[in-house]
Parts: sequence; structure tokens; C-alpha cells
Amino acid sequence: METDTTYKSAVERQVRVRMAERAATCTGVRTRGLDWVVREGRTELASAGLYPLRAAGGWAATLTVHCPTALAFCRTWADGTASALPNPHMLMAVMSTAGGMPDFAGHSGVIVRAGTHDADALAQQLVDRLADAALTRALAWRTVPVALIDDVVAHSAFYAWPLQTVLYIAQRNGLAADDPRLRDALQRRAILRRGERDRALVQRVLPGG
Repeated sequence: METDTTYKSAVERQVRVRMAERAATCTGVRTRGLDWVVREGRTELASAGLYPLRAAGGWAATLTVHCPTALAFCRTWADGTASALPNPHMLMAVMSTAGGMPDFAGHSGVIVRAGTHDADALAQQLVDRLADAALTRALAWRTVPVALIDDVVAHSAFYAWPLQTVLYIAQRNGLAADDPRLRDALQRRAILRRGERDRALVQRVLPGG
């Protein structure tokens, strides 16, 4: 019978194979260890991966965004607001253990446990759940669609500068300050944390203010 260490190694070996297969179907995605790395040319924009939790006997999911142009924009328009993240090179960072990826592990929302000795089946489950919970969100940073605003609103606690990130997405898509697609975000306290000061910043950054 396989030891736990041997079993987990077999699972992760199959995970790497399946992640490479999925990466081959996505533009700008490469694998690195247990991570998918999303790139534009040679520039890394985001990554989504698995983090082994040995003591808990399973894997958590991670998602990070470090898009350089978005970071530069946010720093330019930080308006005295410090990053909410400890890593100054991250625009957004979350693990499923922090509650920001509830779809990864079903009802627990935390980890996928090594609860079966069918290594192939568990590897497929891990890759499928990671893709559903994180890869689409990571890939969005290649094109920066307006829909990304919804992600910032829904997960604002995990963004370094939620408002400035919304403004970056809006500017990339040519949105004016009064665009209906911005209305909901700009009414959220989680985005406009400083009240009138942040409303004034919106007027300064976006046209049509």
C-alpha cells in the first residue's frame, strides 16, 4: 500500500501533467510547479496554483495578480492610500483558506483533502476546481474586460487598492465617470472607502466627471 507521501507525490505528478495540458489550450499560460502563470509576452500578469497543506492532508488554492501596468497606475493614483497587501508587488492576492475562493472546495471553501487513493481522479478534481475558481479570473488580466470590475467589488478585501483598480479597468475600457457599468461599484463602501475624497479622485482620473 502506498504511503501518504508517495500518494501525494503521485497526485501532484498527475496534477502537473493535467495543468500542462490545460495550459496548452490557453493563450499566454504556462505552468511552473503547481502554478499556472498568465503572461503577456514575457510579462507575468497573474498566477493561479495549488498550495500543499501537509498537516491538513490536502491542497489549498492560490490566486495572485501582479500586472505591472495596473500596479503602476494604482501607485500613481494612490492619493496617499497605502497598499492593503503586505507584498508591494501584488495587486491582488488570496488563498482559498482566506475565504476568497469559495468555489474551490465545495461547502468548506478551503481545501481539497486527499480523501481518495485514486490519485488520477483526485488530480483531475484538483485541476478542474482550480480552473473554475481561479484560472478564468487570472486570464482576465490579459484583456482587462469591464467584467473585471465585478471581481474587484466581490473580492475587494484582497486587492491592494480596490478603487484605483476599478479606475484602471475603467480607463482601459474607455469608460467615463458616469458610465452605468461603473454605477454599482462607485456606490459600494468597500470601493469608496474615503467617501468624498474618493469621489473627487474618480472625477480627477476619469473623463466626464
